[in-house]
Amino acid sequence: MSEVLKVSIDLSGKLDLINHRLTEVLKTDNDRLNSMAYYAVSSGGKRLRPLIVLLVYELNTTKPIENALDLAVAYEIMHSASLIHDDIIDEAEERRGNQCLYRKYGTNDAIVAGDYLFSLAYKMGASYGMEVSNVVAKAAQKLAEGQIQESTNLGNFQISEETYFNIITNKTAYFFGAGAKTAAMIAGSSPMDQENMFNFAFNVGMAFQIADDILDIVGKEEAIGKTPFTDIKHSTLTLPMIYALKQGNEREAQLLKDVLKGRKTDSESIQKAKQFLIDSGSVDYSLEKAKGFIDSAIESEKTAKISPNLQTLFEIAYSVISRIRI
Repeated sequence: MSEVLKVSIDLSGKLDLINHRLTEVLKTDNDRLNSMAYYAVSSGGKRLRPLIVLLVYELNTTKPIENALDLAVAYEIMHSASLIHDDIIDEAEERRGNQCLYRKYGTNDAIVAGDYLFSLAYKMGASYGMEVSNVVAKAAQKLAEGQIQESTNLGNFQISEETYFNIITNKTAYFFGAGAKTAAMIAGSSPMDQENMFNFAFNVGMAFQIADDILDIVGKEEAIGKTPFTDIKHSTLTLPMIYALKQGNEREAQLLKDVLKGRKTDSESIQKAKQFLIDSGSVDYSLEKAKGFIDSAIESEKTAKISPNLQTLFEIAYSVISRIRI
C-alpha cells in the first residue's frame, strides 16, 4: 500500500473492491479505447479519493458498503481523466512511475480517452439521483476552473497566496469534499453531517495538494511516483515558490525565475534553485500551512461519534503530511 495510506486498520479489502469494480466498468466496444482507459486507471495511485468515499459512507450508515462502490469508483475515474489531460498540458514524461498515456498512445487519442473517462464517471454518479449527480458535475466543473486559473498564471511571479489557494481549492480540495459529501448524502445523513464531512475532506485535500507541492521539491521519485521538480520545469508557481520569491535576495529569486522560464535548464542551475527553495524556509512554511488545514479537518469532526472508520479517516488525514521527510 502507498506510504500515504499507512494506517492501523487494514484497507486492502476496500482497495480490492475498488480495483475489481474498476476493471468491470472500463469496457467499451473499442479495444484501443479499452486499453487506454485501463492503462490510465490501473497504473497505481493511492486510491485516496474512493477510499474516503467508502469510509465516509460506512461512517454514516450500516447499509452494505457495495451501495457506495460505484460512487467511489466514479470519483477515481474522474480523477484519472483529469490526470490524463494534466499530463498533456504539462508535457509530462511519467505518471505513477509509468510512461504518460499520451506518450504511449499519442496526444489525440489520449484526449479522447480522458473524455471517455469523464463521461463514464458522470454516468456512474448520475445513477445515484439528481442531487448527487449535480455535486459530481460541480466537482468536474471546479477541476476545469482550477486548471484554467492555473494555466493563466503560469510564469506569473506576482501570483499571491490567495490565488494559489483558489487554484488548489478548485483543482483538488473541492473534489475531495464532493466525494465525502455525496457519500454522506447517499448514506442518508443529516445536512449538517454532510457539510461536516465535506469540510473534513476539503481541508484534507488542501493539505494533500500543499504536501504534493512540497514533495515536488524534497520527495524521491520512487515515493511520489513521478519525476521530482516537475512544477519547476513548467512555470507553475506553487506555495513554496511563492514564499521563496518573497524571502530571497534578488540574485536567488532571479535564478529561480530563470529556471521556471526555461532560460536555465542545466542540472547545476536547477539544483541551486531547489536548494534556494529549501534554504529560504519555504518548505517549512508550506508544511505549517498544510498542518493548519489538517487541524481544520479534524476540528470539523469534533462532534462526530468515535468509531474505527472515523479513526481511519483521521489517520489518513495525518498521513498526508507525515509522508514528508525534510
